[in-house]
Amino acid sequence: MSKKKMAEAYGDIDLEMLADLTLANGISGHEKEVAAVFKEWVQDSVDTIEYDNLGSIIATKKGRENGPKLMFAGHIDEIGFLVKSIDDNGFLRLHPVGGWWTHVLPSQPVVVVTREQKMYVGVIGSKAPHGMKPEVRNKVMDMADLFVDLGVSCKEEVTDVLGVQVGDMIVPKADFHVLANPNYLMSKAWDNRVGAAIVVDVMRKLKDETTDATIYGVGTVQEEVGLRGAKTAAHMINPDIAITLDVTIATDTPGADANMKMGVGVTLEVMDASYIGHKGLLYHLQDLAKDLGIDSQFEILAAGGTDSGEIQKVHSGVIALTVSIPARYIHSHYGIIHRKDYADTVTLLTEFSKSLNNDVLQTLIDTKRA
Repeated sequence: MSKKKMAEAYGDIDLEMLADLTLANGISGHEKEVAAVFKEWVQDSVDTIEYDNLGSIIATKKGRENGPKLMFAGHIDEIGFLVKSIDDNGFLRLHPVGGWWTHVLPSQPVVVVTREQKMYVGVIGSKAPHGMKPEVRNKVMDMADLFVDLGVSCKEEVTDVLGVQVGDMIVPKADFHVLANPNYLMSKAWDNRVGAAIVVDVMRKLKDETTDATIYGVGTVQEEVGLRGAKTAAHMINPDIAITLDVTIATDTPGADANMKMGVGVTLEVMDASYIGHKGLLYHLQDLAKDLGIDSQFEILAAGGTDSGEIQKVHSGVIALTVSIPARYIHSHYGIIHRKDYADTVTLLTEFSKSLNNDVLQTLIDTKRA
């Protein structure tokens, strides 16, 4: 099979949109640039655009009056750092935002974004291994020992010339790549720009459809620091059903248990550390995927939570489920996803949106009642 046919086998995926979303700078609490990209790609397909007071963006496609309310949530923040301090020689110390394994950080490039939105490239410093004692070489560095080198000579250059100050955002710097097999896509921030992109794509595919459900495509903020935007956005919407789109950890690499594979199709999350998926919705999507000829797999995530954890607790409770995209090497400068997982998930959720009505909603509600 040719590269072109391998890529085309899994639908028409907008690589420009994926690159725009993944390469935008936006750690938790600093998501404005990403929200602007999200808005640019979705606004022509929806009726209204709103925001909650934390900055989550809510794109709404109106359905029939008194129809069910369906929320799709994909968080738009990524992990990164804040400038913790600036020493006399102009080196920046790091305060992590989100979960980092420091082993992946030395010698990696970053971008420092100032209050005035000026951007400066730097590198996280590292030591040469020459003459290093084994106990030092084999130890993962503490975050407190890491620093960013901006290529300046003193603190005054950083503060007075560049305008960098404590609290400024520091973002991983990376590029977007279509790999040797073009079904594999590599970039930064798949966690969770891929979920946000799926939300956008579903809304775009529904543009010319008439649906019973009013559908809310949400780019949530501050997920990496406690699922915060999901809670505030869901309070605004008060959905009947919510589906979170997020990555999960692909374990199909050497040294890992190969029970969560990329390229299968749709991954339905039974539970994670923040919630237990609604079994009625889980089985409904499993059956719908089968009817559509889409393969599916289940996952149970022992550690880590998703936006479903907060959305399900809004008001009197929300029918909630997370649909996952397996990704390699998340919470680092580069991750990898597979086009089939993306395309099949978009197809499944588009068809679910078109078929959802009050009868389907009542059936799902009844699965939790004696």
